[in-house]
Amino acid sequence: MQSPTVPFRLPADRLAEQLAQFNARAEVQWFGFAGAFQAPGSALITFSRLGDGLQGGGGTAAINGGVIAAGFDAAFVLAGLGQYDAPVVVTLELSVKFLSLALADKPLAFQAHVVRSAKNFSFAEGFLAPVGAAAGPHMAIATAMVAPAR
Repeated sequence: MQSPTVPFRLPADRLAEQLAQFNARAEVQWFGFAGAFQAPGSALITFSRLGDGLQGGGGTAAINGGVIAAGFDAAFVLAGLGQYDAPVVVTLELSVKFLSLALADKPLAFQAHVVRSAKNFSFAEGFLAPVGAAAGPHMAIATAMVAPAR
């Protein structure tokens, strides 16, 4: 069961600035991630490209588990950037549960949202599924705690 989503705190113009800065980050580009905000409070990470080095999970054409963890990290940071007017949000804790191989035969998306937010930190949850398959089947689920860097 999905917890309620906390709407983004930032106005649309700040969300656009946060998103542009996030997508310009070297590590985001290196992994081939592309971030987007979805109202009222969801962050979406898709693959703009899927290089061969990102595959190999389970000895198949699946996304590597470390890449999945990095995708969740990116999604949670992006969700946090919608909550805090700070240039950097960091992940304090990340827990990933792998439910099935994330086969790369169709476009995949990490979706994350904040479920509880305070001044100094937020709790978030998310899932990895084929693009547009919010109800499932989820290939992995995750939770995190993120905070603005001070």
